[in-house]
Amino acid sequence: MITTNNKSLYEKLLLYRTHGITKDENILEENHGGWYYEMHELGYNYRLSDIQAALGVSQLDRAHEGVRLRNEIAQKYNLAFKDYNKIQTPFVSSNIYHAYHLYIIQIVDRKGLFDFLREHKIYTQVHYIPVHLQPYYKRLGWQKGDLPIAESYYEQCLSLPMFPTLSKEEQEFVIDKIIEFVTK
Repeated sequence: MITTNNKSLYEKLLLYRTHGITKDENILEENHGGWYYEMHELGYNYRLSDIQAALGVSQLDRAHEGVRLRNEIAQKYNLAFKDYNKIQTPFVSSNIYHAYHLYIIQIVDRKGLFDFLREHKIYTQVHYIPVHLQPYYKRLGWQKGDLPIAESYYEQCLSLPMFPTLSKEEQEFVIDKIIEFVTK
């Protein structure tokens, strides 16, 4: 599901969701009758099923509450880690409202922290491996060293548990274990 207030983007998306095909008389270069259509873009079948659309609409009803809860969790992480120079928290700006889909810290011993947290049944993730280091792009000629900033970020980034139903106790456990790791 995509939402936008950009009319041009909306019209392009309408084409992409139907294999780039249109019957819109305002776009057609020719018109052979009511059955006629033209392919103007290379698209795919990006339409949702009715069930997926209903689920998406129901999730939109809860979106603001979920984002509010994620922001509370992010603020708690930010406060908990602010005095630990081994942990770099996400950049925060007062004029940006963040959805915190992910909460990513940077830490030099990322693998050590990842393994330590996993031992304590705290499941973290690394988002994202630099695309240019994936086999497909390596075959196109990209190699390690081509994008040093992305590669450096990847070596240190770790996504912490972040979801609206994360309890205060669960978050405290995550925080306590991370602090235990960085202070040992």
